[in-house]
Amino acid sequence: MDTILKRVMAFIIDTFIILIISSSISIIGFINPYKDEYENAYNEYTELVTTIQEEGSGVDTDTYEDGLIASYYNVNKYNVVRSGISIVCTILYFGILQYALKGQTIGKKIMKIRVVANKDDKKLNVGNYLIRSVILNNVIFSILFIVGIYLFDASGYYSYSSIVSYLQMLVLTIIMLMVVLRRDFRGLHDFAAGTKVIDLNPVVVEENKEEVKVIETKEVKENKESNTKKKTTTNTKKKTSNKSKTKNSKEKE
Repeated sequence: MDTILKRVMAFIIDTFIILIISSSISIIGFINPYKDEYENAYNEYTELVTTIQEEGSGVDTDTYEDGLIASYYNVNKYNVVRSGISIVCTILYFGILQYALKGQTIGKKIMKIRVVANKDDKKLNVGNYLIRSVILNNVIFSILFIVGIYLFDASGYYSYSSIVSYLQMLVLTIIMLMVVLRRDFRGLHDFAAGTKVIDLNPVVVEENKEEVKVIETKEVKENKESNTKKKTTTNTKKKTSNKSKTKNSKEKE
């Protein structure tokens, strides 16, 4: 399997694991006291969006604008605890756990890949994994969304979150393009953390090497045999030519 595809699959597996863990913690009442408020705000927001979509192109956006912005703000305000839990789980999983497992997460173990130092003479510490996870897993932007709740009112937060979302997509796009287009598959997060991802499947590599060696050996043998035949043919022709010259010379004498 291609290394890029392995990385994508590992990322999906790890993200799913974090989602399950953070969601399970978030439904615990004493840990997340805003659980019910979030569900009510979310239902109100989705109902409003559904109503706007059902009315289609004839909808008067000004009629729903204030309610939509207010509902969106409430969803994010009551989602602060859930977001905080998700951030903590992400840092612990991709930072601490990955360091403890020497560059692997559960997803990376399944896909047989590992995060290592970009330079062979350097060893990674927990800080490298934390930097990598903060950039790759949107931790910075998640924190910015939380900070915005306490800095802006509903209308201000709506504009602010749009800008943050745009920057988030821009960074993710840059990371994806770098991973796909670069020969070493290093993304922005890898450069910041001084890391790279390697494929832990040496059997395939060795088999490929053996196949190459066998092919090269056969080609070398075939070339040698071809050269030997050419030399033999040339020598035979030379001997025949010399014999003919000698015979002709004797006849003249």
